Amino acid sequence: MQTEINSRAYWDTRFDNDWLACKGDKQSRFFARVAIQHLPSWLLDQIRQQEFSLADWGCAQGDGTDVWASYVVAEKITGVDFSASAIQQASARYPGLQFVNSNWLEQAVGTQDNFDLVFSSNTLEHFHQPYQVLHTISQRARKAVVLALPYRELERDSEHFYSFLPENIPLQLENGFSLIWAKVVDCRNLENSLWQGDQVILMYADTAWTKKLGLRLSQVHLMQQDTHSELHQLQEVLSKNQLLLQQSQQAQEKLALENTHQQDMLAQHEQFRLQQQQDHAGLLEKYETLQQDVQARDQQISILNEKFRNREHDLQTQLSDMQAQMSKEAEAQTQFLQAAQTDVAARDAKLQQLNASHQQLSESLQQKEQNYAKLLQQLDLRDAQMARLNLDVHGKEEAIKSLKQSFSWVLTRPLRFTKQFVQSPGRASYDLAKFVFWRLPAKMRWALHGPRHDFVRWVRTAPAGAAPQTFTAGAPVVADPFAGNAVLAKAANKDLSWPEFQQQVLSRRADYKGIFVQELVIDWNVPLYQRPQHIAAAFGRLGYLVIYRTDNWAGDDVQGCREVVKNVWITNRHEINQLQDVTRSLYSTAYANTPELLLENGKRGTLVYEYIDHIDPQISGDEENVRRLLALKDFAFNGGADYVVASAKKLEAEAIAAVGADKVILAQNGVDTAHYRHPKHLSTPLPQNLQNFRKKYNKVVGYFGALAPWLWYEAVADLVTSRPDLGFVFIGPDYYGGSEKLLKADNLLYMGTVDYQILPAYARQFDVCFIPFAPGEIARTTSPLKLFEYFALEKPVVVTRDMEECVAFEEVFSGNSVEALSDALDAAFVVKDDPAFTQRLAQLADANDWDCRARAMEKAFEKA
Repeated sequence: MQTEINSRAYWDTRFDNDWLACKGDKQSRFFARVAIQHLPSWLLDQIRQQEFSLADWGCAQGDGTDVWASYVVAEKITGVDFSASAIQQASARYPGLQFVNSNWLEQAVGTQDNFDLVFSSNTLEHFHQPYQVLHTISQRARKAVVLALPYRELERDSEHFYSFLPENIPLQLENGFSLIWAKVVDCRNLENSLWQGDQVILMYADTAWTKKLGLRLSQVHLMQQDTHSELHQLQEVLSKNQLLLQQSQQAQEKLALENTHQQDMLAQHEQFRLQQQQDHAGLLEKYETLQQDVQARDQQISILNEKFRNREHDLQTQLSDMQAQMSKEAEAQTQFLQAAQTDVAARDAKLQQLNASHQQLSESLQQKEQNYAKLLQQLDLRDAQMARLNLDVHGKEEAIKSLKQSFSWVLTRPLRFTKQFVQSPGRASYDLAKFVFWRLPAKMRWALHGPRHDFVRWVRTAPAGAAPQTFTAGAPVVADPFAGNAVLAKAANKDLSWPEFQQQVLSRRADYKGIFVQELVIDWNVPLYQRPQHIAAAFGRLGYLVIYRTDNWAGDDVQGCREVVKNVWITNRHEINQLQDVTRSLYSTAYANTPELLLENGKRGTLVYEYIDHIDPQISGDEENVRRLLALKDFAFNGGADYVVASAKKLEAEAIAAVGADKVILAQNGVDTAHYRHPKHLSTPLPQNLQNFRKKYNKVVGYFGALAPWLWYEAVADLVTSRPDLGFVFIGPDYYGGSEKLLKADNLLYMGTVDYQILPAYARQFDVCFIPFAPGEIARTTSPLKLFEYFALEKPVVVTRDMEECVAFEEVFSGNSVEALSDALDAAFVVKDDPAFTQRLAQLADANDWDCRARAMEKAFEKA
């Protein structure tokens, strides 16, 4: 017995057997994209801003519902279908979305079953009386009903029972909703089209709601057909009229040969023929007008093509000049490499000698470890027994503490340090110096700045096994391999002493708008040029005197005071503690600061706490660091700080709840637009591996930033595997083994750290930029600096949907699964060369420049 077409049993069978084979999933995505792309922009803005709920009625296996998830908050979307098989498969394929098995046509409407918007794509044509169905589902909508329907389908599909025409589409529904948007889309000309005909996009809305919105004529659109479709139909009508004229002429000739008593009928036929000629002439005139419009558009396209060819010729000329210059530079580099290879060979020989010595020392250490083995086993057994006893009495935490204070732990400490020193003498010496330094009183630490800096510099640059040296002031400066800039320091005798700084700079204090002191956070010269440096430089440009404190841990090598950019001075001098009436900034990530140190000499002006990250072990480090940062946060949130500057809206809300809105300033991360747009990046030489990778892949997805624990490495691996057509480039320093978590694949290139000064030249090779943070609290509370840097590069951006600071921009594409991220990347590639879209990104970058952020923070100087 054959199943009735469009019955529930019919569709259950379709979804279980041949839905995917008939490309049902791809059609769902295609029709949803067509509908969304041709809806009014103000509706999409309302959906995002008001967080409207949306029901996708007749959702099938949920593919069209997932397309909506790129525009609507996922928690606000519900897919509805009367087929249990379809809902079961949709829930399995898209676990992040909600799907409901419900037959709205047979169930009464309840208050909890209503939605702000009801969307239905290509469903009503399956009913003999579609407007009765539309009346039923419209009762579920509070604001509007959006429909996508086949239009003027005169030769219907076997599953379609109704053809939608201009003559049968109503302007008003029974529930009072009025038609305010109708747009016809000719799908025949769309790329990879899955419908060879027209689609009509309709929106019926509650007039009370649209009245509140204050819509104007430009925001309402009622169109029966587009120009190309109309031209196509006119051609068909002209052909039919021509045939009618021919038939009329033949009939007239036949009538002329008949009896004269038929003259009356001949006259009537002549009148009909004349009317047909007039109609044909009118249609022909309209056809010629449309044809002239098309010719005018073709002429405009021809002019644009000519401009493009001229521009292409200019670019080709520039490229030839650049290639010639690069050829000269390559020849010079070849000569340099030949000399370097000779030097490397000599160093390799020295390295082999050092490795031999290291091997002997390692064998000696291994022998000593074996000698201690039996003793350690006995001591470990006794300590384990003591640990178990302590766990019973005091708990796990006290047991671990007791174990670290045990005799075996103390006894083997020299052995552990010896092993570490043999394997990494520089790192071991550095850790020992840091361990001792941070346990000294604050004043003693300041007194030791100079010699400590020299010792640290030696630790980082001394060869393996070298003996410690005695350092004196003015010793030669060795380039720090941990620093990020090419030029790291000046000689000590070129820095201003404190008296010189007072005489030459502080004596002109009245010339500045104020003094901004950046308390210890990170050195100026680090691998990643970050928020503290950007904010400091911005205040300098705005006319403030900026004093940036450094501990010389990374590579600043300052002994006194040094101007690094206009009005910005870095210093390691403790006299800065005596300055009065200044605005001082302390970061929520700076665990070197404590409330006691900050208030040792009184407040001395306005204290600003910059709350830039959620305090989390993934970001903040070990337990001791987290404890110190939480203590600093408690101090600031309980009256210690005059202002709290938040870098993200979630952090802002938390700060307002603690200290009140009048003491909170929202200053998200920003971008140095001048740096990213500098023309020098057009001629910066690129490494060969990046050039080869760019030639291999037509579409490149890029990321620059720290390869840190908060990246979504699992999703990146699945995405790289599922999209071999795309090339993925990752640039940035390795934090805690992040590079090892990147998938080893032909279409993924990891380039390590790239200097900030040339980073834009590398990033210009990206087609689409990527910020794949793992879902969670870090993603929700982070305002990534790189977002606005991507905007300045005018590149489309794809992010994880949890990144609320990013998805707040409607220009940003997002996904919460590998498949959704893949769709988001495809959508981003579509607009990457759209002039209107890239201009909008440039405007967003300008609106989020670091100078704008500094102006927002100027409020803190009102109390200084």
